[in-house]
Amino acid sequence: MSKTFTILLCSLLLAGCYHSQEADMVVHNAIIHSLDGNGTTYQAMAIRDGRILELGPERQILNRYATDDKFDAAGQVVYPGFIDGHCHFLGYGLNKQKLDLLGTTSWEDVLERTKAFANANPDTEWLIGRGWDQNDWALKEYPNNAALNALFPDRPVLLQRVDGHAAVVNQKALDQVGMDPDKAIEGGLMMKVEGKPTGLLVDNAVSVFQQIFDQADEKTKRSALLRAQEDCFAVGLTMVCDAGLDVGSIELIQKMQAEGALKMRVYAMVADAKEHLDHFAQTGAIEEDRLIVRSVKVYGDGALGSRGALLKAPYSDQHDHYGLQLSSREHFLEIADWCNEHGFQMNTHCIGDSANALLLGVYGEVLKGTNDKRWRIEHAQVLDPKDMALFGKFSIIPSVQPTHATSDGPWAEDRVGPERIQHAYAYDELLKTMGLLALGTDFPVEGIDPLQTFRSAVFRIDADGKPVGGYHPEHALTAAQALNGMTIWNAIASFTENDLGTLEAGKKADFVVLDRDLLKVDLQHAMKVRVKATFVGGEKVF
Repeated sequence: MSKTFTILLCSLLLAGCYHSQEADMVVHNAIIHSLDGNGTTYQAMAIRDGRILELGPERQILNRYATDDKFDAAGQVVYPGFIDGHCHFLGYGLNKQKLDLLGTTSWEDVLERTKAFANANPDTEWLIGRGWDQNDWALKEYPNNAALNALFPDRPVLLQRVDGHAAVVNQKALDQVGMDPDKAIEGGLMMKVEGKPTGLLVDNAVSVFQQIFDQADEKTKRSALLRAQEDCFAVGLTMVCDAGLDVGSIELIQKMQAEGALKMRVYAMVADAKEHLDHFAQTGAIEEDRLIVRSVKVYGDGALGSRGALLKAPYSDQHDHYGLQLSSREHFLEIADWCNEHGFQMNTHCIGDSANALLLGVYGEVLKGTNDKRWRIEHAQVLDPKDMALFGKFSIIPSVQPTHATSDGPWAEDRVGPERIQHAYAYDELLKTMGLLALGTDFPVEGIDPLQTFRSAVFRIDADGKPVGGYHPEHALTAAQALNGMTIWNAIASFTENDLGTLEAGKKADFVVLDRDLLKVDLQHAMKVRVKATFVGGEKVF
């Protein structure tokens, strides 16, 4: 067969299939990392009806598919859309409407911001703020409400710590909710000096004020959700796992998605309250295109920064204190039985080694052995090594937030001491227990950017590149592991792996375009990676 005839035959064959199929969009001139487990990369992909039709070489896809919408990636890198495995999506948006106390350098700084916010919002009944962290101050002591009482004698003030597990309130706020200083609060603390409340509340004592947050009207929540969506799309997030929502907020998300206003995919964890569980016991789980509700968020203990995390031995910097258990073992077991009966996933906040051991034991009592229920421990920060094997034994997924390691690093050892810190934020050890990790940010406790999740996981550094050499770098993940934790492993942890998490034919066309390849960057270049575009269901949303 002559060379000329062969070329002619190939040309005829190509002509025969030229634009033989229709597509809504073709992405081309790209480096597409499918993350399919085989390291497969492509140059182009065709999309129709929100799903991927085919991936392949540049000319093959361009020749085969007719479309009026071609996205030229200009040689940039495409990954599956990032999924945040644990965050507070609605809470983030609501916080944007409150007093921002992030980055305050002292209690005096907090007071100045509060006064400015009060003056700018004279008609707001409650002054609510969040973001202070005494660990960032020169004087690392909890504040009291003396100045707040003097400044705002007739206006209730609630100022939450960055983690939401502690707050300072003035006397007007205490009076407003009718808190009795002499009544014990299970799983919570109301700090006192000489029998008088200081205004500092920890864990379940803060939860008494939850009604204030729940009273946000639909207009306020709509605005919050849209603001949160805008910020998430800008950093490459295409799905969020919102850790703890009430029925009303879930129904609003569902309504806004049906209207087309809310395009973000949401995996909603139901807040642990009888009325919410009763509702879903009647209706069953929700599994829609962009909304999945089939899990319950439970709190085992508090946070390490506010000394609410439940430890087996006392705090190294407070020798008479073990932290707080936020509910009884009987309650945890009751929720576990409910989840098991109704086919819901149980996701429990556990920071301290004692809380982790307690809930791993409760899970094991109900799950009994290996399974595919995909129950999760959220945070899993401080672990006793002898409890690690329980994750694998009962098929429990560790859901962790690498930015907690790098933000807590400057003071975490003060809390738990040099021995326990060796097995804290130990993501490499946790990965071995189940072969996967769900990675998130816990925003707004931490920043919203999943690229910082990557940097904290791989290089163990914060947004400022500190500490030099990384925080306990022996516990770092590889770049591939971190990317899996932000995509396919999060999809598995949210039962969406058949549709999301990788770029493969038949899956939903959620993807993000970056200006650098995360699988090839060193630390210097990792700090410079930027999101150039975000797509959900084949629609460009950023």
